[in-house]
Amino acid sequence: MKLFAKFFIMAGLAAFALPTFVQPAPRTTGGRPDFQGVWSSKGLTPLERLPGATGLVVGEEEAAKLVSVIRDRARSKAFEVQIDPNLLAVDVRTLTRVDGQWRSSWITDPPDGKLPLTAEGQRILAVERSRLDGTSMLTDPETRLVYERCLAGPGVAPLWSVPVENMRRIVQTPGHVVLYTEEGGDARIVAIGAAHRPGVITSWLGDSVGRWEGDTLVVETVSGRDNSVPFPTMPQVVRRQSRVIERFSFVSADEILYRFTVEDPEVYDKPWSAEYSLNREKTTAYEYGCHEGNYSLPNILRAARIADGRKADAPTR
Repeated sequence: MKLFAKFFIMAGLAAFALPTFVQPAPRTTGGRPDFQGVWSSKGLTPLERLPGATGLVVGEEEAAKLVSVIRDRARSKAFEVQIDPNLLAVDVRTLTRVDGQWRSSWITDPPDGKLPLTAEGQRILAVERSRLDGTSMLTDPETRLVYERCLAGPGVAPLWSVPVENMRRIVQTPGHVVLYTEEGGDARIVAIGAAHRPGVITSWLGDSVGRWEGDTLVVETVSGRDNSVPFPTMPQVVRRQSRVIERFSFVSADEILYRFTVEDPEVYDKPWSAEYSLNREKTTAYEYGCHEGNYSLPNILRAARIADGRKADAPTR
């Protein structure tokens, strides 16, 4: 009995010591990393460092405390920061995880996790934030934010996200990569090895060209329209003059490390970088009928006209 017991103990230890099988990242027939599929990013981590976080990478206990603070603030009516309502609707309860690590910000450089805004950058962001409550936003549809008008959404460069699963489909050929973002319906076409168009030609999604650096897909985007994001969880200034460099590389077969750097010396003291993970999903990315179902924009303007009429009809003293 003792001999058999020793045998089973040794066999168990040997099995425990065996290396864990890691599925290799997929490759195309041409030998390039194959990023095709549907991917999502999910988590409560904002672009800039969360207040009170001890660093970029936090442990389980600190991550849980930060999540609790975020969710408590989202429930509070006194909380002035605008948060996507889907945060609580889908019950998001974690920070963003990158290669197994909980992150307190997307920004990795500067080390403090804050945007290195110049005075001009701060001015632009302040103007964008003031527009959210300005009267012009209720009188002229062209002053509404671009994603409200279905012109551009989270598919611009850099790819920005909301706390819920933001589905993205990647389609890849030897000469092109298509980045389709379900929310907003943005389809950004990246030409591999191409030259940029003349700078006078601009578009809402910008001019994206790609190249391979080993197993990393590098995408450089210029000539985009001004598309600053004023929300506190995702504040950034991206303009026609900005240059965005994105990098896609596999962490594993089911995780892509997405890194990006934004350069614009007029609005940032120095280039800044950020990263998060795209995780494989066994689902599909659907067509986003933004214009077809965009009831919010006309209803916002219609409600403002009703409010104007009530003010006009109100008795004066």
